[in-house]
Amino acid sequence: MPIVDSADRKGDFARVALITGATAGMGLEIARQLAAKGLKVVIGARDAARGRRVAEEFCAEGGDALSAPLDVADPASIAQAAAWLSGEIGRLDVLVNNAGIARDRDKRPQETTLQDFRETYETNVFGVAMVTNAFLPMLSKSEDGRIVNQSAALGSHSMTARMEPPLVSLNWLAYNSSKAALNSLTLEYAKLLRGSSVSIVATSPGQVATALNGYRKGGVTPAEGAGVAVRLATMDPPPPNGSFWGPGGRMAW
Repeated sequence: MPIVDSADRKGDFARVALITGATAGMGLEIARQLAAKGLKVVIGARDAARGRRVAEEFCAEGGDALSAPLDVADPASIAQAAAWLSGEIGRLDVLVNNAGIARDRDKRPQETTLQDFRETYETNVFGVAMVTNAFLPMLSKSEDGRIVNQSAALGSHSMTARMEPPLVSLNWLAYNSSKAALNSLTLEYAKLLRGSSVSIVATSPGQVATALNGYRKGGVTPAEGAGVAVRLATMDPPPPNGSFWGPGGRMAW
């Protein structure tokens, strides 16, 4: 698998972070900020060439970065990436499940197709579970392993049930329900990880203009939105296992 080297991997004990969907938008900003904090970042990229370019850019800026082809909707790709990282570095401290899609962002609920649901859940839910399962053995070896799931306020039952703007107008059936499922998935893993050296949390970056939402004008920039995941990945002490966070702090599920 293609990589970009910036140091002797096996002799370097910097904390290692893998970010899925890290070549654009929020994922790119999360990776950039983690690299700036001194972490060795692994750019998980469905487009291998693009992943290499991003890693090269980070290395040129003085960061420690490498890339791994990783399509979260492809079990073979996930398995290959996990085997490669285990052999190449042998450790993982932070996993940011950032990759996500919104196939129905321009549709009303009754217009949502079965294919919209399948593609959205394949990436936003099934992919997160399969990536987490594949990399959990390495994370479990870390003294402070962290999993950060990129969710959304649209997945919070507490918030959407209020029927208040702006969430009430963002009635995306497949996407919103996938993020609610991701929140549930986060809690199930939190139960599994109780008492271990690994914790898992979910985040909502706020309304950010990215490719996922068609670059709709957001309240924060991708760099600002990325700050939530970055804080959760690096804060000391770590955030409580099984918690949900937004730009303003802890959120209700």
